[in-house]
Amino acid sequence: MNFGDTNFIGVVNADTYHSFVDEDWELDNLLQHFGDEMKQGHILVFQMTEEGIEHSWRVDVHVGREKFEHKCFRKAVGYIEVTDNELYLVDYDCLTMAAQFEDEKVPDANCSQYKIEIENGFYKVEIAQYYNVDEDEYVGKRETDILMNFVKVSEMEPIADRVFWCTY
Repeated sequence: MNFGDTNFIGVVNADTYHSFVDEDWELDNLLQHFGDEMKQGHILVFQMTEEGIEHSWRVDVHVGREKFEHKCFRKAVGYIEVTDNELYLVDYDCLTMAAQFEDEKVPDANCSQYKIEIENGFYKVEIAQYYNVDEDEYVGKRETDILMNFVKVSEMEPIADRVFWCTY
C-alpha cells in the first residue's frame, strides 16, 4: 500500500460495508462505527502506528494456509464475510472520505488496486505485523510488513468489536 494515510488500514467487504457516518464525524464516532461494522463481519480495521507515521506497507495475503506460528511484532484474529468474491485493502483516506460523504464509496480509486479475489463465505483472518513503524524495527520476518491469512470457516465468531491495536 503506497499511497494515502496508512495510520489506519483495513480489509473491507465493499458489498456489505456501510461507509457513511456523518458529514461532521468525530474520531470517537468513526471508531465506534468501525467497531459496529466489524461485529457484523463487514470490515477489519487496524491502527498501524501510535506516532502517526505514514508508511508504504508491504502486505502478503494468503488464503487457506494452516495457522502460522512465528515471531512477530503483534498479531490479531478477526472474522469477515465475503459476499461478492472480493475484498479490498483500504487506507485511512479512503475510509474517512467515505465516512464523511455519502457519494464516496469504498474502495476509492486508489484502494481499488488492492483487490483480494476470494471465494464467498466466512473467513477467520489471522494478521501478523512484523514491522513496528514507530520504532523502525522488524520482529520476525523482514521480507514483509504485514501478513494476512484467510482461513474459510463454517461460521463467524464475533470476537472483534473495536479497531485492532487502537490506542484512542
